[in-house]
Amino acid sequence: MNLNNSNDVLLSLLRDTNLKSLSSREINFFKNKKVLITGVSGIIGINLLFFLDKLNKENKISVKVDGIYNTSIFTFVKNYFKKNKKINFFKLNLTKSNIPKSNRYDLIFHCAGYGQPSKFLKFKESTYRLNSSVILSLKKNLKSNAKFIYLSSTEIYSGNEFKCSEESVGKTNSTHPRSTYIDSKRFGESYIVNTFKNFIIFRACLIYGPGAKINDGRVLNQVIMRSIKNNKIDIYGGLNQLRSNLYISDAIILMSKILCKKNNEIYNLNNHKMIKLGKIFSMISKITKKKLVSHQSNIIGSPKIIKISNSKILQATKYKISVNEKEGITKTINWFENLIKKK
Repeated sequence: MNLNNSNDVLLSLLRDTNLKSLSSREINFFKNKKVLITGVSGIIGINLLFFLDKLNKENKISVKVDGIYNTSIFTFVKNYFKKNKKINFFKLNLTKSNIPKSNRYDLIFHCAGYGQPSKFLKFKESTYRLNSSVILSLKKNLKSNAKFIYLSSTEIYSGNEFKCSEESVGKTNSTHPRSTYIDSKRFGESYIVNTFKNFIIFRACLIYGPGAKINDGRVLNQVIMRSIKNNKIDIYGGLNQLRSNLYISDAIILMSKILCKKNNEIYNLNNHKMIKLGKIFSMISKITKKKLVSHQSNIIGSPKIIKISNSKILQATKYKISVNEKEGITKTINWFENLIKKK
C-alpha cells in the first residue's frame, strides 16, 4: 500500500493485525460465516471489521459482515469498502430500532456502547438499553447454532481491592457514580449466561490504538492529542495510578483464538503488565518531544485500578502479547496525527 497520504497511513494501521499469529483452524473458523458487528465505528468494532476483511483478502474465507453504527463512521473507511460486496454498513440507533428478524447471523459481536466515562455518564438511559433491551432483541437475529460475543468491561470489578480473576466480583452499589455502566454490564452478562445457547463474554480493559476518534475522552488518547496539538502536555494528576493497556491488534488476536476453541466462557481481555500512568505520559513526551506540565485534579468516580488477571485467556490461547507500550503508543500517535491532517 502506498503510504503517501493520510488515508493510506490510517488504513495501513487498521490493517495491522498479524494473521501469522493464527492457525489454519482459527482462520477457517470464520469461513463462510455471516457476521454482525454492532458499534462498528468504535475501536474494537472497526478493527474487527478490518481483521475480517484482511482474512477475506489473504485467506479467501468468504466471510460477510454487516456493520451497525449510530452517530458516525470515518468517511475514508466507508469509501474503502464502497465496492466491497462482502461488507455492508447500516446506520441505526439500536436503542430505538431493531434489526429485522429476517437478518440472521452466525456470529454477533455486540460492541456497541459507551466505553468512555464522559459518554456513559452523559447518556445513561442509552447505556442501560444497549446492555439490556438491545441484547434481548439481538438474540432474535442469531441462527440456531450461532455464537453471541459480548464486549463487557472490567469495571464490574470496581470496589474490589484484590487481584481479580473472572470469578471475582465488584463491591459497588446503585449509588456509585458509574453504576449506570457497571450495573448494566452486569445485567448484560447475567442475561447472556442464563439464556443464550452459545456465547463468549470478554471483559475488556483499557484497549487502545488506531480506530479511536479525535474526540475520544479516554485519558491516554486525551494526552496524546494534547501532545500533538499543543506546545506542552498538560496532565491532571494520577501519575502513580497503574494501568494495563492492551493494544488493539493483540486484543483482536486473543478474541479470535478463543472463538474457535471455547464456548460459554467469560474472559478478561487485558494486558498482564501493569505500568504507571506517569511512565506512559513520559513515553508520550519523549516520542513527541513535548514537555509534561502536571496539574492536580480528581475524576469523579474514577475506579481504583487493581490487578486484573488475564491468565485464563493466555492459557487458553497460548498467545504471547506482542505489542509493547512504546510500539503501541507510537502507532497510536501516528493514527491521531494523520486523523488531524484530514480535518
